[in-house]
Amino acid sequence: MIAENTIFLFRKSITSLCVALSVIICFPMVLHAAVEHSYAQEIRQYVAEDKVYLLENIRQKVTIPSEKTVVEALLSEDGPQALSLYRKQLMQYPDPQLDQLSTSRIAAYTKALESNAPPPKLSVAAPAAAKPHVSDLFDSSKHSVKPLAKSPSPSPVTPKPVKKIAGQESFTLQFGSFENRQNAETLAKKISPHAPVEIVPQGERYKVLLKKNFASKKDAAAEAKELSFDTIVVPAN
Repeated sequence: MIAENTIFLFRKSITSLCVALSVIICFPMVLHAAVEHSYAQEIRQYVAEDKVYLLENIRQKVTIPSEKTVVEALLSEDGPQALSLYRKQLMQYPDPQLDQLSTSRIAAYTKALESNAPPPKLSVAAPAAAKPHVSDLFDSSKHSVKPLAKSPSPSPVTPKPVKKIAGQESFTLQFGSFENRQNAETLAKKISPHAPVEIVPQGERYKVLLKKNFASKKDAAAEAKELSFDTIVVPAN
């Protein structure tokens, strides 16, 4: 009788231990699935508002396959590759929040091919001749400006350009890239009271650049933190 009770208690303890271990092993997986964040709304919003720098910012944060595939397609500079990614999203990772975006890009591309017209850009990348960087990927007609962090200097000092040594790369800051020169001039007028800027034509786009070069990306990034406008570091011409 005592032996039977002992065996019963032993089996009960083993069962309880197995249940506890299952909870410990499965709980992190369930928790991860519960907190996995969807960026579908942000992706659609950034595309609608032509804010590629924000799309680039979430590129490494996106984990859901459908969203990750669409982001890679949007940032791809290769039309056929982007087309393949949109189709992959629709077939392998259907998503009601992104299917329309992928479908519309594929339809526009297919229509252009059927009419023998130049195929449209499936991604948001700039032409290769323009040497695209992050903010080149959109026509930044609606560039956002951050609130001023400090009062601007009434009479900004004209910076001394860094002398470029042969073989040494220099850098500057880019505030925007536009297909329409008027849009570039509008942004330049907003920035000019606070920092010296210039409009530089590159390929089919007009880039609003800081009229100052830096010897390293680190120096350029440090200057960017002092400005009250969205900007990125790019190689200086």
